[in-house]
Amino acid sequence: MRFRSAAVVALTILTVLVSGAERGFSQAPAEIRIGLLAPLTGPIAKSGVDSVRGHELFWEQQGYKMAGRPVKVLVADTACNPDNAITHARRLVHAEKVHFIVGPLCGHEGPAVAQVSRETGVPVLVSIAGADELTKWKRVPSVIRTGFSASQTSHPFGAYAYTDLGCRNATFIGQDYTFGHENTLGAVATFKQAGGKVAKIFWSPIGTTDYGPILGGIPQDTDCVLPTVVGTDRLRLLEQWYDFGYDRKYKIHGNYWLLADVLSEASERAVGLIGHSLHYAEGLETPEMKAFIDAFVKRYKYIPAYFAEATYTTALWAKVAAESIQGKVEDREAFLASVRKAKFTAPRGPIRLDEYDNPVQNVYISKVVKVKHPTLGDVKINVPIKTYENVSQFWTWSPSEYMARGPYQR
Repeated sequence: MRFRSAAVVALTILTVLVSGAERGFSQAPAEIRIGLLAPLTGPIAKSGVDSVRGHELFWEQQGYKMAGRPVKVLVADTACNPDNAITHARRLVHAEKVHFIVGPLCGHEGPAVAQVSRETGVPVLVSIAGADELTKWKRVPSVIRTGFSASQTSHPFGAYAYTDLGCRNATFIGQDYTFGHENTLGAVATFKQAGGKVAKIFWSPIGTTDYGPILGGIPQDTDCVLPTVVGTDRLRLLEQWYDFGYDRKYKIHGNYWLLADVLSEASERAVGLIGHSLHYAEGLETPEMKAFIDAFVKRYKYIPAYFAEATYTTALWAKVAAESIQGKVEDREAFLASVRKAKFTAPRGPIRLDEYDNPVQNVYISKVVKVKHPTLGDVKINVPIKTYENVSQFWTWSPSEYMARGPYQR
């Protein structure tokens, strides 16, 4: 009898301990799973690595925690290919059960990933891909852009080329894919609006190795050459421009060209050129940009381009939004609403979303300068020489006017 009582007591104690352990286990916060899409192979790989590192840096600073929950980031290599992007996005949603996706990077990947969000309702925070249609003609309610639209940063550049640089008859060199088309033609539109004439537009495929035929075809009455070039092509254009002596014939000013991710490999001939017109400039002198650059340099030993800031800021954006809803990212509608309402200051400057889920933000025309960095030594960076504040994706047009006109197409 005493043996049976003792057994009952032991069993009761064991039950209490097990149930207590189960309660403790069930109370442990579940991890928040984030899918990150980036091209880690191919001609845009260097930019993709920057984007992964920017995201990684932010979560390292947070101890991979958000709203009291652990964070796990799952990275997928899209190789700047829409088919890869949609395949990986579906895998991240269905197999990896991510709560939201950050990315992709390449403009033509954006619509593909938006399609997955349309199918599943999983939020996508478009950190870099600039396809204009995502926040204009083909919006998806669960897709919010945290980066910039392709023509948003080039609209100011077209006006600047005419009013500040004195260009009157310009030749444009554009990369032949979605981002390149929209970024180039956005500048063309505002350049013409200001009174400029277009001598010629060249379209170069991603991975162009020989710019000789394009440079040789520049009309002789051109007074400015305005390139939008991505990936490793940027260095080839720079070197061939000078090697073939075109610097003695024309002025060249970068719409989207000499970003920080190629400046370490660029020759000294890059110094003094306009590197880009963007919502980001590593030489911006604000406390937020300085803190970001210092942290990135300490961690990775080089100065990043906007790809890193884009994913860093997107992670910050997501964290602010998640904390406002006590980390309940499973509630997609609440999370998206919080993203839209989130307030913070990014390294790039002040940001707010318009009614079409695209940031309204500053655009910086930047020049390449050589500076002495306290730990890296002599480095080339982009320093703003003119700031256009609170630039809308619709520039000076009303949304209705812009939307009625339709997208930029070559």
